[in-house]
Amino acid sequence: MNRSFSRREKLLLLVLVLILLVGLYFYLVHYPIVQRQDEIALETDDVLLQQEVANARLQMYNEMKDELAIVDAMPADQVTKMPDYDNIQTLMNLFNVIFAGTQQSLSFDNVRVNDNNVAERTVRFSFTARDYDHARQILANLTGTGYRCLLDSLSFEASNGSVETGELRVSGNITFYEKVPAGSSPIM
Repeated sequence: MNRSFSRREKLLLLVLVLILLVGLYFYLVHYPIVQRQDEIALETDDVLLQQEVANARLQMYNEMKDELAIVDAMPADQVTKMPDYDNIQTLMNLFNVIFAGTQQSLSFDNVRVNDNNVAERTVRFSFTARDYDHARQILANLTGTGYRCLLDSLSFEASNGSVETGELRVSGNITFYEKVPAGSSPIM
């Protein structure tokens, strides 16, 4: 094996060495760099997504903070609370006080629970008031119970044809809202 290589063999060996060097470059340098760039791109996307989530949370936090500031600025008699479900006994006691001395009729719809675990208890009412001011006071007491509620479908019927004087028959609906603990279901 002491023979010398011919010019052709030297050229082929040189080409082979160049091919090996290029192959080693791609295997040891180029592909790891490309792979690392791909990993960095994925990490960048993940960080950007986390940043968007954080920005959305910050915006929600600021909105809630603004809403709480509005509620804190309200007079105490205008702030209502949402009681825990089942608040029917407390409501019945309030109705007895509010409608005292009137002829009233109350009927209760089935309790509905929305997607936010809030029970909606609608009460249909009608009562006879001695005059408009008395009816207005009863309605103010109904909505001023301190509990979250919504008055709708209100109608007045005057016994003598005039709403401003004489007896009034008032009817409508009032919906009270109550928190339902997670995992429980209210009796309908």
